[in-house]
Amino acid sequence: MASHPEDSAGMQPGTIKRAALLGVVMLAGLAVVATLWPDHRPKTPLDVYLRQGTRQAAEMLKRDVDQLSPRGGDPGPAIQRLNTLGFSCAAPAGAAGDWNCTMRRPMENRQMLSMEVVLRVDRGNVAETTARIWEQPAR
Repeated sequence: MASHPEDSAGMQPGTIKRAALLGVVMLAGLAVVATLWPDHRPKTPLDVYLRQGTRQAAEMLKRDVDQLSPRGGDPGPAIQRLNTLGFSCAAPAGAAGDWNCTMRRPMENRQMLSMEVVLRVDRGNVAETTARIWEQPAR
């Protein structure tokens, strides 16, 4: 008895179509699960700021820094908080000058997020606070 070329492949008619349909159904199911599944990563305090957008995040950060170290107060509590958020802070050379606190971190969209908080001190006390956050292309 002669064998047919179709028999040598060992597949029934429509097998490839059914396999492709099953693959599409599996991918669709995975997409639904990935969309609906909650994100269990802990939200860091910095993430809480950044979810507001760069301008609002800078305003919130400045407000929180001002609450911790108000004008005329000790800059220490604000500096400690900024350090726990991941900022690197450089002290002024003397009793007057600027505490410069900076942080850079890569974003998902190939951008670099830069953050800067400056506490201007005079005779060891806070005279002024500024905060800014901006994105720039990663190099």
